[in-house]
Order: sequence, then C-alpha cells, then structure tokens
Amino acid sequence: MNGEENYGHPFQPYDIQLQLMHQVYNTLESGKKIGIFESPTGTGKTLSLICPTVTWLRRNKAHYMGKSKETSSSVDGNLTKSDDESDEEPSWVKEAFAESVIKEKVRALDEYEKYLGSKAFKAKYSSIYLSEDSPKVKRKRNLPHTTVGFEENEFLPDENSSPSTGCKKYSDVHDDKKKKLINEVNALLGKLDQEAESIDEATQTALPCPIKIFYASRTHSQLGQLASQLRLPNFPPSFESMEHERVKFVPLASRKQLCINPKVSKTSSQVINDYCRDAVSKKECVPYTRSKDPEILHAFRDHAFYAIHDIEDMVSLGRATSTCPYYALRELLHDGVEVVTLPYQHLLVESTREALGVDLKDSIVIIDEAHNLIDTINAVNSAEVSLADLQSSKLGITMYENKFAKRLSPHNRVNLKRLLTLVEVLIVFLQQNYKNGKEFESHEVFEGTNADVLNIHKLEQYMKTTKIAYKIDSYIKSQNESAETAAVERQPVLFKVASFLKTLSNPSLEGQFFFEKGKVMKYMLLEPSNSFKSIVHAARCVLLAGGTMEPISDFTRDLIPFVDENQINKFACNHVIPDNNLNTFIVTEGFEFTYDKREDSRTLSDLYDFFSRLVKIVPDGVVVFLPSYKFLESLMRFWNSTCKVGACIGNKKIFYESADKADVFAKYAEEVRKLTGGAILFAVVGGRLSEGINFQNELARAVVMVGLPYPNLFSGELIIKRKHLEQKVLKANGSSQDAKRATREFYENICMKAVNQSIGRAIRHAQDYANIYLVDKRYSSIQVQTKLSNWVAKRIRHTTSLDDLFEKSAKWYANKAQDDR
Repeated sequence: MNGEENYGHPFQPYDIQLQLMHQVYNTLESGKKIGIFESPTGTGKTLSLICPTVTWLRRNKAHYMGKSKETSSSVDGNLTKSDDESDEEPSWVKEAFAESVIKEKVRALDEYEKYLGSKAFKAKYSSIYLSEDSPKVKRKRNLPHTTVGFEENEFLPDENSSPSTGCKKYSDVHDDKKKKLINEVNALLGKLDQEAESIDEATQTALPCPIKIFYASRTHSQLGQLASQLRLPNFPPSFESMEHERVKFVPLASRKQLCINPKVSKTSSQVINDYCRDAVSKKECVPYTRSKDPEILHAFRDHAFYAIHDIEDMVSLGRATSTCPYYALRELLHDGVEVVTLPYQHLLVESTREALGVDLKDSIVIIDEAHNLIDTINAVNSAEVSLADLQSSKLGITMYENKFAKRLSPHNRVNLKRLLTLVEVLIVFLQQNYKNGKEFESHEVFEGTNADVLNIHKLEQYMKTTKIAYKIDSYIKSQNESAETAAVERQPVLFKVASFLKTLSNPSLEGQFFFEKGKVMKYMLLEPSNSFKSIVHAARCVLLAGGTMEPISDFTRDLIPFVDENQINKFACNHVIPDNNLNTFIVTEGFEFTYDKREDSRTLSDLYDFFSRLVKIVPDGVVVFLPSYKFLESLMRFWNSTCKVGACIGNKKIFYESADKADVFAKYAEEVRKLTGGAILFAVVGGRLSEGINFQNELARAVVMVGLPYPNLFSGELIIKRKHLEQKVLKANGSSQDAKRATREFYENICMKAVNQSIGRAIRHAQDYANIYLVDKRYSSIQVQTKLSNWVAKRIRHTTSLDDLFEKSAKWYANKAQDDR
C-alpha cells in the first residue's frame, strides 16, 4: 500500500485525515476485530471512515466472491456441480471451473453497470427516473392517528399476521383513484420501447456482494450526511476489466421514515409497526403488495442502485412507483448492496436485525458517534412500568374481554387470561414491596403465586403474532378519545407492560430490577457486552468512531472485555486546525468546585472576577459549562444579589440555559452576531447545549468548563451500577481496594466523557479558533488530564498565575485579531 494513497478521497486530504484512513485500512487488512478511533468534529471523519473501507472492499471483493458458496454455480445456475463430483475431479479442473464462475460474475456485474448507464434504462423508466439533482419530496408532518369510527372487527386479534403471508397478486381494490394509480404505474413500468428491447434480461442482474459495510449512527440526519458524502469519492471498480462500478447503497430506516401508505404513515411512532402489519396481513396495502412483485422490485432496485439516494429520495421513488420503500429496501440487502446505513436501534437489537434480514456475517460494521454506544445499548435493553400503567392495562384487558368474549377463539381467551394474570401479579407485587431504590430479583415477583408456570416467551410470541396490545389499545382509544383529544400522541401503556414482561426472563447477571420514584418498577441492563457480543462475533470487523471517545477504557472494560487486546486497534486523531488555533488553560488559583465547596461565597465572587477579566479580552461569544442546573441557579442568584451583575458581565450580555428547554441558543447567536460586544452563554453539562450544537467561529471564541461534572452518586441507577461493579470485581478475586478503584474510575469516566463532549463544541472546522479554560484545580491532576481528548490535552499551556494566564490569553487574541484583518 502506498503511504501517500488517498483511498479515493474527493479532496486533497489533510495529514490527520490520511493518518486516520491508513489506520482504518490497516485495521481491516491486518484482520483485527475492533478499531476504536477518535476524530474531532470538523476533521472530515465521515469521509475518512468510508473511503478506506469501500476501497478495501473493492480490492477484496474478487477474492471473497471466489471463496463464496456461489463459486459452485454460474450466474444462471447452469454450471452447478455436486460435492461428490467436485471431490473426484483434479485440482486443475476445480481451478478452471472456479475461474470460469468468476468470469461469469464479472461479466454479469459489468453488464449490469452498462445497463444502468444505458439510454434504454432511462427510456424504460423516464417518467419516474430520479437523478442525483432531483428535488427532494418534503414529507408532510404526520399527525397521530385515531381509531374512532373503526369497525369492531378491526379490534379482533389476528390469527396470523406475518408479512410473509402477503400474496403476490394485487388485493381487491375498488376505489377508482387506486385503480387509476395502479394503471398509471403499470403503464410506466410496461414493455420496453424498441431500443430497450435489445437488452438481454440477464444483463439486469445485480449479484450479491460477499462483504457488506453496515454504517450506523444515532439519527437519520447523521445517516443522511453519509449518503451525501458517499456521492463525492470516485472508487475504482472491483475488477480491472470493468470500466466503472457504482457504489450500491441502501439506507434502512423505520416505517415512520419510509411508509407511503397514508392511513399507516399518519399513526404515531409507538403503534405504526402494528398498523403496518395489520394492513399487510389484511392485504390492504397496495405499496407492500407491489414491493413483492419481482418486476416492480427490480425497477425499484435499479433506480436505487443507479446513484446514491438518501431516505427522502427513497420515499420519492416509492411514491413514484407506488412501491413500499420499507419492504423494498429490505429485499435489496440480498441483491448486490455494498453499503447499508441504519440507525443504532436497528443494528443493536438482535430481534430487529432478524426482522429486517440484516446478516452481519463477515461484514464490516462502522458505528459513528460511538461515544453514546454504551448508553444506547443500556437504554434499548432496559424497561420500566408504573403502577398506573399496570392498572390501566388491567382495566383495558378487562374491558376488551367483556366486549369481545363471545367472538374470541379459545386460544385468544386463554392467552388473554394469562396476560391479565401476569399484570395482576405485577400490581400486587409492586403494591406490597415498593420502596424507592430497593432491588429485587425477577423470581421474587412470582413467589406465592402460580404465575411462574406461565411461559413468558410464548406469551410474548402471542402478543407479537396477534398484535393484541395494539388491538386492545386501539379499542380503548376508540371508546375514550373525543375529537379534541384524538390528536394527542401518547405511548400505549400495554406496549410498556409488554416491554417490561420481556425483561423478566433476562439473566440476572446482565441486569437488575429495582423500584424508582412514583411507584415504578425498572429493569436496567448492567452488562452491555453480552448484547454487543453477537455483533462482534458475527462481523469481520467492528469500527467504533466518534469525536470524543476518551476515556477509551470504558469500551475495553464494559463493551468488549471478551476481545483480546492484540485484536484492538486504538487511534486518536489530532485536530485539523493548526496548533496555534487552540490553547487549553487550567485555572487552579482558589478554584475547587467540589459539591461541598461550590457554593462558597468567596469562590463564587472569585469566579465572577475571573469572568469580568476574561470578557475584556475574548471577542464575540463565550460559552460556559456548569455542572448542574441547580448550581447555575445558585450562581446567578448570588451574582445578582452580591455582585450586582444585571444583564451583562462587562460588555457581554448574559444568556443562560434553563431546565424548561426554552430555546436560548438562537437569541444568544443573534446577540453575538450584532458585533456590539458579544455575549456570554451559561449552559449545563448534559443539557441540550452540551451536545449536537455547533458553536463555531464567533459563537465560541472561548469555552469555559467550571468544575468537574461528576454524576449524582446518590441516584438510584448509579448506586445499583456501583454495587454491581464492586461485586463483579470481588467475584473476579479482586480486593476491596480494587473494587473502590474500579468505582472511582467509573465515576471519573462518566465525568470526563461529559467534559470532552462539552468542550468539543469549541472547534468545528479547519479555520476555527478558540481557547478552552478548565476552571478547577483538580484539572491539574495527571489522571484527569489523561482522560481529556487527545487534541485538547496536547494543547495545555502552563501558566504561573492568573495574571500570567490573562496576559498570554490577551496576547493570543490580539494576534488572532491581527490575522483576521
């Protein structure tokens, strides 16, 4: 590999981008199982991840295509040999046979590419063709659906609701508009014209790719960014004999994002899956039926593969062809796709992967924004239910039984009785044992009852197959909701109960049950590694990337402890900015914001004096992060009464974040851009402004972190996590001192991850500049500094006093002002 290679990067990459791309490529080439990469925001992380990965895939596709089971037959299946026949043949015959199969595949790939670029392809689908430049169809805001006016039959449980039962032919559709739409689409997808008829149907085959790249991130907008970035590189084809090869890309998403059936798409996100399955099982969804028609599905596939299309493009394509994008895209996973994007939840939940047909075997999994990964795994595998939820569910099941008793089959009546029994057992257990913070085991729930003989897995399968939770909730809503309240979206309580019931069969070593405030029972996952293990074992390689991955020990200890250290590659990028565009100052004199000292009047007065001096030398905007809303309120109250702050500090107007989620950012940004002296914004670590907001350029010429935002040690969740960690260390033959050290590091890691996320708001692109001020003497600890992001820690500037700090800062800002001129 050439050390100067840029892996098809569309621009001249920075040195740090080249370093990251080399690290990613070498991780794949060396066969390592895990890559952990920290690449600060503004350094072109997305392209630096995808370029070397697709390059590696293209260079190795031929090899893995030759090794796949497909080598036993040609594209059209005429060369199939039995295992017995193959074993009796000489090696040169086997090699020649394998080579001929590869040639067939290359020919098929090449012909398919030529077909997508042909005039015949555009002529065939000219009316629905979507180019890269086609306008996006903006989706209307979906209003929650109400079931008022449904026929009572709609509320009966399904006997068989599997989507696979959908027939190939169109269901009976009597609506004239629907008939007209189908006729129009059929006409568009009709016979080829004279030029198109010359194309051999065999050239329209998209061969399966032996290795796929699955790219996961937290939000659809972040995944949409990958789609736009993936349009920029120019990757060489997998085989030298091919002139061109498009990147075959599929963006998986939820039904809420992709559904084009008006009746289904209007429902709330909590019940849309069941509404969809209901429409499918009753053969009432034309787009779904069309997505199962091979000819129409091929047309959808060809348009999807012609260029890189994001989720909105796929919705547009689905509407143009009256084909369900949600189900059609699932089919494309087996039809030549190379790169797949999907949200965290689609990747991390095994049952969801199975439902979507996502096979991670030998794949490359890229998880972006991975600093949230452990929390996300814990969240999607945890559940809670309140006494009010349980009582509401009991009432709902009882009302439903009373209404439909004579129309329910014996199978449904028995299972509803079982479900009601479980709900009643949970109610009694919660009422008799509730005490905030108290832990319990799942088997304790059933002590003294005969409910433990119920098979929770079978009951869960019953609820899934019949969609009974959705049916009951729909019926109750139809009885209770008036026209005024129908549009208010709420989470169906029986869905919450069903989620909690699933956790009752979880292994006790993985999580813990406990009571929370408000008579709530909660299950919290404590061992995310067990959930993540199936992904790591199935995939060829898993790449974890984020802007702030420190402290990395969180990942190696809690997420992948089952992976040998020599199978993990760790790399932290420097920032793309020049070294002189950022300084990190540690402010130690008189400042220690521990919980018992943070509201000391002398400390708060000194902090005001610090900001009074700072605002005089920092131009434009200053962003300050504080440990909590409570401390922010105390600080403002003290300054208003003692320091007579008013609306400004110096010439900068004060803005501060509030717990009521009022949007203060826009007002702050407007004030800064007035160029009348700037503004100072006080935000809270872990609040809305500490993650996902870009304080670029003049919006943050200084970022100040006041104190270390350690979590509340007395919160119920943290107490349980601490106990679990201590027991884990002791069971591994560790001492009590080892257990204390482990819990201390656990708390410290939570704190420093929050610090890194917050101060990462400072620099957002290559020309940006700012100073970071860490105000607390504890930041001078080497142990703390090693957990700062690499690009922050390496820019620490040592000072001898506050006067020295302000002198160096003033000189630096003066030089920057000179440069800006």
